[in-house]
Amino acid sequence: MYSVLIVDDEKMIRDDVYGLLSMEESLELDLTTAASGIEAQALLEKRKIDIVIMDINMPQMSGLELYDIVRERWPFCKVIFLTGYSDFDYVYKVHKHAKYVLKAEEDEKILEALRESVEEIENSLLLERLTDLQREQQKKPLIHERSMFLRELFDGYRGLSQLTGELSVQLGIALDPEKEVYYILLRHEAWYCENYQEQQNATQDCYQLLERYFLDFMHGAFFEYNKNYIVLLMQPEKLLQEGTIVKMLAGAGELFQKALKKNLGRTASILVGERPVTLSQLLQEFIGICDRMIWLSEEELVQEGLQKEALARETLPDSKKQELMQMLWRLEYYLEGMEEENTLDVLRQLQTELQSVKSMHDMFALEVYCTISSRLIGWIKRLDLHEELAFQIGTMNLYNVSLHANWQDAFGYLRHVAESIFSLKNQSVEKQTEDVVNHVKKYIVEHLDGDTSLYNLAEQVHFSQEYLLRIFKKKEGVTILSYINDLKLAAARQLLTDSQLQVKEIADRLGFASQGYFGRFFRNKTGLTPNAYREAEKRKN
Repeated sequence: MYSVLIVDDEKMIRDDVYGLLSMEESLELDLTTAASGIEAQALLEKRKIDIVIMDINMPQMSGLELYDIVRERWPFCKVIFLTGYSDFDYVYKVHKHAKYVLKAEEDEKILEALRESVEEIENSLLLERLTDLQREQQKKPLIHERSMFLRELFDGYRGLSQLTGELSVQLGIALDPEKEVYYILLRHEAWYCENYQEQQNATQDCYQLLERYFLDFMHGAFFEYNKNYIVLLMQPEKLLQEGTIVKMLAGAGELFQKALKKNLGRTASILVGERPVTLSQLLQEFIGICDRMIWLSEEELVQEGLQKEALARETLPDSKKQELMQMLWRLEYYLEGMEEENTLDVLRQLQTELQSVKSMHDMFALEVYCTISSRLIGWIKRLDLHEELAFQIGTMNLYNVSLHANWQDAFGYLRHVAESIFSLKNQSVEKQTEDVVNHVKKYIVEHLDGDTSLYNLAEQVHFSQEYLLRIFKKKEGVTILSYINDLKLAAARQLLTDSQLQVKEIADRLGFASQGYFGRFFRNKTGLTPNAYREAEKRKN
């Protein structure tokens, strides 16, 4: 979905453009209007806007002044000017990157400019591919050493004072330890590649996208904390309102998610800190924040505040042990990212491979069992599932391998525990999704005459617009816009048939900007004007 802001001081033009664009359901537009540049500026401070359609000549703040604000707040936003013949040539010379539609032209010209803007947004998400030489130059020392430096800082091996040292300058870490930072955590899934070069290329592409969408408008740095987490620390170059910066970061996060999927076919969950914090505060709370990210669904974006020794007699050849240790390494990787299918698949393989070990005192099998058991215990503690798991399958066997008859039974038990952990986590996520969608549906019904824009609905449940769109469509089978339009159409039919309300009163009651817009909407859906429909229903009765 694309958020579109229509700005014009003339209500009739605003309503006409709003009504025209509202019929373009294929583009899934989230439409908002503003009666002045000042009002539009306030909206731009609060939310990400993809496309602005605006008049040039407006009182208080002209469209040209507003254009500069748009470019500063949302660099990737597209602008369409509505203009008259008198100022067209001058404005075109000044702002060649915007689109222009003469007010005297047909409606199709506005739609054409809108479709072109949408296409440009889609194309802008495509990553400019790096050449092999560029990859070799970029992938080596700087980013790797910067990540290592910041990782050591977060793990407590370095002090904050070292951020002002010569090494941090050499590494290009543009952070002032005396100032608060805005933090973003990115958790990605299934980024593991068997081919090392493929893994390196994908990582470099991801870094390029991070720089494009975050570091182009803020000082900061990012680093890989472990195999599944990337951390971004940001400090704005200009003094902006706290809420504005968070909205800008969340908007950049949505664009990053889209570009990541479009270019690499990969997904990531993103957590944006809802307010700036000191680095020392962040270091203290960091592990807890990582733990909370486990509850985020794939592609979700939220804003949140702080809160080997072997026995003499070997039972497996060294080559097999090496293979199983590699398998165990992959399992730890999958567990860290809570990747259900891959985790269970590796556990099944380990169960099959180790069932041939006869002795329950085999040190290698015991090492593998204890490693997996400790990881599962960690997740049970993090997700607070001990009571539920103890009731379902019991957890005593996690601590005591001697309670198992053989290794096949032991690793089968570990797989069962993992399945139960994923099941309980998925039930929680599914319940949360159902609650959110039901809340949104209830809100729409109760506020059909008010603000049912996607932005406002997402604000009600504190989810990103893209994620809300996706879970609503998945659960209900229709888009939010179609759901709202169907409700309004049904209510309009009933009011036209069963009440004596004037058409304008019905339009107001159902939240339409004007009687004319309501008429176009109703005719588009039924083929009849509201009055014609009312007369037809009277004749039936």
